[in-house]
This record gives sequence, structure tokens and C-alpha cells, in this order.
Amino acid sequence: MWEKSKNLIGIGEGNYRSILGYAGESLAIGRALICGYNLFFKAWRDAKYDAVLDAEGILFRVEIKQTSTDKGITVVSGGRSGQQINREVESREEVLSRKDCDFLIGVHSMSGKCWVVPVEVIEIFGKKMLNFYLLEPFKEKWKVFIFDNQLINNNHIKSGFSQLQKEEIKTIAKDLNIESPDEFKIKTSENSNRYLCLEEKEWLVIQIWLKIYSNL
Repeated sequence: MWEKSKNLIGIGEGNYRSILGYAGESLAIGRALICGYNLFFKAWRDAKYDAVLDAEGILFRVEIKQTSTDKGITVVSGGRSGQQINREVESREEVLSRKDCDFLIGVHSMSGKCWVVPVEVIEIFGKKMLNFYLLEPFKEKWKVFIFDNQLINNNHIKSGFSQLQKEEIKTIAKDLNIESPDEFKIKTSENSNRYLCLEEKEWLVIQIWLKIYSNL
């Protein structure tokens, strides 16, 4: 949508990449504010997460990642120490996990579209980049922060389900009418037969989140 206005003044590629990051962060923050959420922003550039989102008194640690491509969103923390000096220094990039944040807000800097993804879903997928096929269920699902019903409340939404015992997870899945298949796998690409094979517990956690998101 905004491709024609991209880098009109011709800023160098390296600097412009940084600018896109800041622009995406500002877009995501603006979208959250439009929803009515209160946000507290990081005071230090290299803080573990970018913001804290307040949803009716429940605080969520939020990491913001932007993309300007049509491929997907990179979902890693850390980087390459000494990167500007030596490109052969070992990378410290790791897939985002629950120790980093509670949710990822992905934003497309050329359109302002957002994806609100529980970080434990990213942790289970274990991929450094999530394509838009995998991200589709989470597109514009800002209501997840205030999701609350008789079975699942805001504390579940904040903490996730992976820390629960397997039997507890199976009970929640049963109450949500989730039936276990013979194989615990998830399709990862729209136009191919690529699948991610999971353990039963991981598969159930993903399905619980997908069920929640389908009701937003």
C-alpha cells in the first residue's frame, strides 16, 4: 500500500533497514493505542522486549518485529556480537521464547497490517521466520488480550498452556471439542505438502490457541 513512498530520499540500505525497524515499532504501538490499550515503552534500546501492554490490568510483555517483504516475519532475539566489525562472529540469534516475552506483534511496514502471536506458539514452531500462511490465523486479532470465557481467562492468555500438565491440556482441548488425530502435524505452506511434526502436547497447545483465535 505504501511501496511508492518507500525511501523517497534514498537513505543508504543499512541505515534504512534500521529506520524500517523503528517505523514498524511505531506503527504497532499506534495500532495498539487505537485499540485502547495502554502501553509502557522500553527505556533501553537492547531491552529484552519492546513494550508492556496493559489490558484491563493484565500486563503483557510484547516484542515487536516488522517486515516489508511478502515472505513473512523473522521471529528471533539476539544478534551477532561485533557484527559491524566481523561478519564471521558467531550469531547469537535464537527463536523467541517465553523467557523473552509473552506475545509477538508483527507488523508490515508497507501496509500497517499486524499479527498478534502468542510467543509459546513461536517457541513450538521453532522457526526463525514464520511465513504468512502460518501467521494468517493471528492477523489483526487484537482482542486476544481481553479474551475471557468460562474455560480460559486472561491469566491463561498471558502465561500460555505449555507449563500445564499434559492431562490438564487434554481436558481443556476436550472441552473445546478438539479431537486428536493419528499424526500430530501442522501444514506449514499453502502450496505444498510440507508439515511440521510435533509431540501430542505441543500439537494440543497449538490447537487450543487456534480455537481461541477463531473465536475472536
